[in-house]
Amino acid sequence: MSSLIDLKRLTHMVLLSEELHFSRAAKRAHLSQTAFSRSIQSLENDLQLRLFDRGTRSVQLTAAGRQLLEQARDLLRRAESLSASAQFLADAEGGELNFGVGLLAAHSYMQEVLPRLRRDCPGLRLNVEVDHWQNLLRLLEQERIEFLVGGTGPLQPPPGLAVTPLPARATAIYCRAQHPLLSAGRPVRAELLVDYPWSAALLDDASLPQLLALLGLSSEVRPRALMSCNSLSLLRHTVLNTDSLLFTWDGWLQEDLAQEALVDLTAWLPPDLPALQYRLHSHLMQLADRSLSPPAKRAIAMIREVAERECGQ
Repeated sequence: MSSLIDLKRLTHMVLLSEELHFSRAAKRAHLSQTAFSRSIQSLENDLQLRLFDRGTRSVQLTAAGRQLLEQARDLLRRAESLSASAQFLADAEGGELNFGVGLLAAHSYMQEVLPRLRRDCPGLRLNVEVDHWQNLLRLLEQERIEFLVGGTGPLQPPPGLAVTPLPARATAIYCRAQHPLLSAGRPVRAELLVDYPWSAALLDDASLPQLLALLGLSSEVRPRALMSCNSLSLLRHTVLNTDSLLFTWDGWLQEDLAQEALVDLTAWLPPDLPALQYRLHSHLMQLADRSLSPPAKRAIAMIREVAERECGQ
């Protein structure tokens, strides 16, 4: 048995275990099927073990292959981490950083963080995924991103995650300046809000009862219609051109407010409603048993600094 393990052949083993099809695995490895098959055979010869059973129509891991697969993946992860760390140490600003950003962060403090990160690390390759934090969480669990910063409600950390809270962000309810609710003057009774469609970046079965409670409304009440959308431009267009009410964090619609195209309806509600004090929470999340790369540590430090400053803490 060879004492040296070829990492490229281990990669081919992992690819074949995922595809269970030589042609598809070879395509992912950018090899011909013949060359890919020789690589698998060479690895089996080196290890003196049969890793895959080949049938006329199927490929399956053997018992030995299943036992070695996770160790192979762990070895490849370690090799990749070593390579990334070595590259960063070699040029102090290189390497690659993959992370996820929720909508709240993307349209608030990340607009300062990303340009700063780009200026400070000009050789760093950045891959930024913008989505709802629940979708980003799946990418984190698959180790396709190193960390995520996402807006949520109060959060119980899922198992296996390290979670750092960021300062909470104030919220507001917006409507167009000619909205019928404004014609009766102040205060606007909360029960009138359900006569109109509601929209938000994320409006689901969990967030709807919370919004109703903040407005002092029964959980049995339902708005006329609901719209959940992860495009802020579409949410803005909808609230400007319909009677829909927009529940969101404050700050990103300041220009429309200054031009009096939109109105902060929260200020028109009775002052004793908890909706006036509601805050959206953001969290930094990473895998608890994974060490962050130097670029990730630098990015997180910037995020925390800007978030605390913008939220007045």
